[in-house]
Amino acid sequence: MPEINSIPYESAEDLNKYLYDEFYSTEQIDELTTQTAGVTTNIFEMMLSTGVTANSICETYYNLNYFNPLYGEAVWKLYMNSMQNVKAFFGFKKTTAEPVFPSVGPMVESHAGFMVDSGRLYASVGNGYSQQRVEIYGIDMTHVENYKIAYNKFSIMPLPVIEEELGLPEIYSIDRKWKEMTALSDFPPANEVHWIMQFIKNTTGAAKYLKINRFIYKEVYAD
Repeated sequence: MPEINSIPYESAEDLNKYLYDEFYSTEQIDELTTQTAGVTTNIFEMMLSTGVTANSICETYYNLNYFNPLYGEAVWKLYMNSMQNVKAFFGFKKTTAEPVFPSVGPMVESHAGFMVDSGRLYASVGNGYSQQRVEIYGIDMTHVENYKIAYNKFSIMPLPVIEEELGLPEIYSIDRKWKEMTALSDFPPANEVHWIMQFIKNTTGAAKYLKINRFIYKEVYAD
């Protein structure tokens, strides 16, 4: 298995597929919405919103299932307006059906993704027979963060660190580094192409949204 983190983005000859999307165009993105939910796009952002009707669903996915989690690395830059009374998923998924969340039961369908359920953030994988999920603590998703799935590693690049320097008022460090949150031992999911999918559903009559500013995917040749 190649070590995908060792291959720089600029080495195009080492990559099979590479996608850098800031949503200038969304013609390759399909959407599914129910009730008051909707998708709005602008340069540098795609917003999935539920509207104010409870149990409204908003989902987007690239309209071809080109993405293999065993040989790919995916990065989302995003934030939510709330983690409460909402269910959300972003990651690799074998089908575009509604995800099964922890408060409902296991999601054994082949997938690798981040999940939000009842105020909690999880890293989750399924191989078609069972699911492994781990809760991730200390992340406030109402702030912009970068989220990465690379093979079995789930990482987050947090907000800049607040520092004091020379007795001056606190300043923000520009040194932002990936922090590996967990590596799931039951990885991998099925060695097949998956969809890249984003999903949000509110559980009360309050508008919830997931705003994505950037998506990056790179794939190493599966020799």
